[in-house]
Amino acid sequence: MRNNSEIRLQRVVAYYCATLFALFSFSFMAFYQAPLLEMLYDHVATGKLEFNAFVVSAVVTAFLTLLAIWLNRFARFQREWTAMAYLPSSLILAFITDIDRSVYTGEWSAWGWIATFMTGMFLYLFFSFVLNRMLFEKIKDLAMSTNRIIWRNLILLVILFSAVGMLSSSDGNIKRVSFVASYLKNGNLAKALNVGYEALEASKELTALRAFVMSKEGGLGERLFEYPQYYGAGGLLPARAQNSPLVPDSVFAMLGDVPRDKERPVDYFERVAAYDSAGAVAKDYYLSALLLEKRLPDFKECLYQFCDTVDVDRLPKHYREALFLYSTLEPEYSVEFLSDSMSVAFDSLRSIEARYDDIITRNNYVRRDFGRTYWWYFLYSD
Repeated sequence: MRNNSEIRLQRVVAYYCATLFALFSFSFMAFYQAPLLEMLYDHVATGKLEFNAFVVSAVVTAFLTLLAIWLNRFARFQREWTAMAYLPSSLILAFITDIDRSVYTGEWSAWGWIATFMTGMFLYLFFSFVLNRMLFEKIKDLAMSTNRIIWRNLILLVILFSAVGMLSSSDGNIKRVSFVASYLKNGNLAKALNVGYEALEASKELTALRAFVMSKEGGLGERLFEYPQYYGAGGLLPARAQNSPLVPDSVFAMLGDVPRDKERPVDYFERVAAYDSAGAVAKDYYLSALLLEKRLPDFKECLYQFCDTVDVDRLPKHYREALFLYSTLEPEYSVEFLSDSMSVAFDSLRSIEARYDDIITRNNYVRRDFGRTYWWYFLYSD
């Protein structure tokens, strides 16, 4: 009778552990890490099949769950230690979701993961040996409630799931890049630009990808400085070697040419904007590059050159901000035709500056109210 009860209890615990692991694995891949997996798939796939996060997650989850059950036929983790059977599968799950930019640059090294796998498998084999040879024989007659066994397995599973989270990719920038690329691929530009909207951190790849998305809807002059800009005009261009989902050729094809050797980004944008065939996107890129380099006189001249007649109040937000700022630096240039609201906003900025003597405090307060304007970028960024 006791043996039958033990068998039924072990089946319940095994089913419980398998279900929880499968739910975690599927959710972790299908929702939390899906853009990273899609980005990797697009990088290596032949293009014959569309990526489907749910299908991929279901297949991988089924494999990892069955692998753990099969390995446990030999390891024989039982009772409150049943969850230990999922240690190898957890390591594999962490491995396939540990995606960063080194995958694309060819700098990825397997040595760290080899050491992690060896350590994990040593612990797996060690605990299997110790528990089967020393503990299970002693505790098989020990009465323990089903609830206590389940709770102890739950604690073990939480530890394994936490380890997966720590070992898998935690690079916020590459994750944001993957989300933006996924939305861009599906034509959802609004969602692409909402990714990481509040984050102050931004890699060069993410900055260039955001600029590309904005250019798709003519929004460079309207939204560029709503995001952190740390790389000047160079932040508008992807790296020549692929190290993100933004394929360089897609940008250069849109602009009509590729950068020459040792050509500065702003000079490249000036050259492509001067082509007879240059469209509005190339000109917006050049105007944005001038703003990023804080060359306001050149920006003003090029803006009037590109537009025979300039209706200032209908210009994109950042262009209006730049012209107004230029008027404060060069009094002979008048922009009285700009709306009064911009003058009131700029006076508010100056009043905040006058209120705080400490530069850090002043910086923080100005950023809070004007951090998404060109004024902030020009006056406070390095």
